[in-house]
Amino acid sequence: MFPNAEIVVDRFHIIAMMTRAFNQTRVQTMKKYDKKSIEYRLLKFSWKLYLKHFDELEVSQTFYDRHLRQQLTQQGRVQMELDTDDTISSTYDALQGIMSCLKNHDKDGIVYYLYKNENLSFQMKETLKTFKSNLEIVLNASESKYSNGPIEGINRMIKQIQRTAFGFRNFHHLISRIKLQQTGLHFLVLVNN
Repeated sequence: MFPNAEIVVDRFHIIAMMTRAFNQTRVQTMKKYDKKSIEYRLLKFSWKLYLKHFDELEVSQTFYDRHLRQQLTQQGRVQMELDTDDTISSTYDALQGIMSCLKNHDKDGIVYYLYKNENLSFQMKETLKTFKSNLEIVLNASESKYSNGPIEGINRMIKQIQRTAFGFRNFHHLISRIKLQQTGLHFLVLVNN
């Protein structure tokens, strides 16, 4: 029916697989250290910073990290951990590299990071092996401008409403709550713009 159709893996799911592999690596590495050590605290807390694009981390504004008991920038906080463990550092570089290549639609960069796997964790190697076995559709994802991310966000919002509502007695109340939540989000976007 569609002779020119191409299979595309969604970028959202590529990044989700990689962040899951990085988090498993982080937790596994964290468990090697004593709970009172600075390395353990670096890995245990502020884990969301590792999942952001490195370029989007705050460079100038400092914050007080109560777990490390010092003033740091977000990039400084991430860099402290990357300096302590080579496996975490290499795995983080692979994650950030593929994230930026997908963002910039760079096919050559993706191929480079898929085959550059020195010092990577087992979990990240397995994830990259999956991508290599499906290389054509992963590269198609880097060309595509479409993403499944907004739909995944809406699904998550609906599940969150169901979870916090403890069940609605009336299905129409649930639908009304979802619509109200969506119009509220759109209203906030319009007000901010």
